[in-house]
Amino acid sequence: MPPTANYSPEALAARAEITDRIHLYAHCVDRRRWELLDQVFHDDATWWVSSIGSEKGWREAMESSRTLFAAALDATHHQVGNVLISLDGEVAVSETLCTAYHRVRADAPLGGMFGGTGCAYDLVAGGRYLDRWELRGGDWKLARRRVHSEWRHQQPASDGILSTYPPEARGAYDDTDQSTPVILRYRRHQTTSE
Repeated sequence: MPPTANYSPEALAARAEITDRIHLYAHCVDRRRWELLDQVFHDDATWWVSSIGSEKGWREAMESSRTLFAAALDATHHQVGNVLISLDGEVAVSETLCTAYHRVRADAPLGGMFGGTGCAYDLVAGGRYLDRWELRGGDWKLARRRVHSEWRHQQPASDGILSTYPPEARGAYDDTDQSTPVILRYRRHQTTSE
């Protein structure tokens, strides 16, 4: 192991909490549970996305994402992995690889990250989250997120047989989604911390 690696019980707990928040972020974006992102970001955190090119406060970046998703996307799926965390006291930095799928609607507005083409298409992209985490008030949360794009692949959309699946076997963006029991713990935490 590298001499700087720390696997004490406290360090393992920190690594687990940071990893949990990385996963929560992906869930919030994919299920459109934007209100839970305050459990991922510190209030003064910043969020920079390479394809947009400007660093913003996370709430402003979230609102831009929310608007963009509503205008252009039918579905997203963020798969995160290869999480590398370096701890230094009450600060940590991490690199997380992400593969993200986006179904872009035919009527998506022209231009931008998910520019419309007049035809629905699938966009699969690979990137990295380069994050700075800080322990404040007993919680590890993001102080800065930088999203770097590495590759993109675009192809015409095709549902195959997905359109024949019953509605209950597909995802939803409200509490009818099958993940709601999983997310209740986060909602309880949000209520008690406000």
